[in-house]
Amino acid sequence: MGREQTERELELSRRGFMITTGGALAGMAAFGLVGQAAAGKRHPQRGGVLQYGSSVDVAGLDAHRHNQNHRVHATSAMYNGLTDIDQRGNLVPSLAESWEPNKELTAWTFRLRKGVLFHNGREVDAEAVKLNMLRIQDPAVGMDFIRGGLENVESIELLDKYTVRINAIVPDAALPISIMRYPIVLMAPDAFDTAAERPIGTGPFKFVSWTRWSETRLVRFENSWETDAEGHQLPYLDEIIAKPKREDSVRLTALRTGQVQLIDDMAQADVARFMKEQSGKYNTWPRHTAGNYMVFNWRRGVFQDKRLRVAAAHAIDREAIHQAVYYGQGEILDQCYPRGDPWYLEGVRILEYDPDKAKALLREARAVGTQVKIIVTANLAIARESAQVIQAAWDAVGLKAKLELLDTAPLLAASREGAFDARFGGYTYRFDPNDFYARNLHSKSEWNKSNSGWQNERYDRLVEEAKRTMDVARRKELYTEAQNIINSELPHFHLHDVVRIQAAVKNLKGYEPGSGGAVTYQGGGLRTAYLAS
Repeated sequence: MGREQTERELELSRRGFMITTGGALAGMAAFGLVGQAAAGKRHPQRGGVLQYGSSVDVAGLDAHRHNQNHRVHATSAMYNGLTDIDQRGNLVPSLAESWEPNKELTAWTFRLRKGVLFHNGREVDAEAVKLNMLRIQDPAVGMDFIRGGLENVESIELLDKYTVRINAIVPDAALPISIMRYPIVLMAPDAFDTAAERPIGTGPFKFVSWTRWSETRLVRFENSWETDAEGHQLPYLDEIIAKPKREDSVRLTALRTGQVQLIDDMAQADVARFMKEQSGKYNTWPRHTAGNYMVFNWRRGVFQDKRLRVAAAHAIDREAIHQAVYYGQGEILDQCYPRGDPWYLEGVRILEYDPDKAKALLREARAVGTQVKIIVTANLAIARESAQVIQAAWDAVGLKAKLELLDTAPLLAASREGAFDARFGGYTYRFDPNDFYARNLHSKSEWNKSNSGWQNERYDRLVEEAKRTMDVARRKELYTEAQNIINSELPHFHLHDVVRIQAAVKNLKGYEPGSGGAVTYQGGGLRTAYLAS
């Protein structure tokens, strides 16, 4: 029984339950974020070196310890997972060529593609899958967010050399999405010990060198298993040189002066003019890629008092953020999905901007003048700027806010240690809502324990029921109630969605970002990009 037969038996449709469509961004057309389709069929040209200007860099090379984000990091092109996404976000086979659950949804059997090699020549087999998953599950190795994809995995059985059964702790309809290439990637088990210096995956590109915030070099993997629609081996490019550039102006200048041929994002302030004046020279692709929120620390500090959390939420002028940071682009969020997305929830309520109410609550709590520490990444302009707007708003109502800008590793350390009162947080697009609601906020989630630390029994029950529910309408009901609990109790306070605009020179052909802004996905992105002469 293959994936298609499983779909028929479970009676899932594209608009229905999305374990096999991955919660795709089919709804993006409704709010104008589907990218430009390639015009006409072009013969791919092999060879060439792509210079890629990314907005961030990886914190480390070990893909189990450091997230290799498929939206931005070139290093994500070194890897595959058991499952993958296509351009629209549909869940598709990858290292596993088929999968099916048992009737109870407590076990999923994955049949591996034969003959796939890691970059060092070791074959991908069931044992390699198990060793990778066990390593990710090890708290001494796996990053909290990455380990979260396997939180519901109880055990892994090897049925034969190319068949693995993953047993779930509780019934799990979304398991194939949770273990897709983002963030669960496979590395060569015989090279785990050197993964921090020389990572070895199965993807279309293999590692050459990395100097953080300077340059990453990848070359074509000559034994890549992936092919294009005509059966030609991928990738087409000989090499990718990634040159991360923190500052938006520097990154855009690098594109316009020919230092790079592709950038993953530009400043919100530059978007309208660039698209109007430069459309003849460059292709541009807007994508809903993420969202952001304020995390309130429930583990320690001033925001254990609900009155202060509510006051802080009422003090945030999200419209000011919408205009000052995003220049009116994208939309204000009251949940993790924007309008038009298949998983957008109707009936969600959120605290509105009301500085007078915020001041009154602080007076009632005798908390006027309370000092609060906000931590935020130093590497993203929209994060810094949004946090600065919030800092000013909190100061205006009587909270004395101190802003700490931190690099990736110190930020994660401060979060784990609870060394903050509020944390400006963000998330990439989640192809199934379980990957947000369970991974971010369930009381047993490792990621939640190192962020808010919030616990709510009713919320946990709702999320657990949604995980084992097949009917999409019922799942939405459950998630709507769960979201309203979030918006009342305030472990998170949603702020804004993030629409990023990728841009490239016209002679970069065969390239278009996927849903969520992915720079690499099955059948597209960096895997099919080529430079036309």
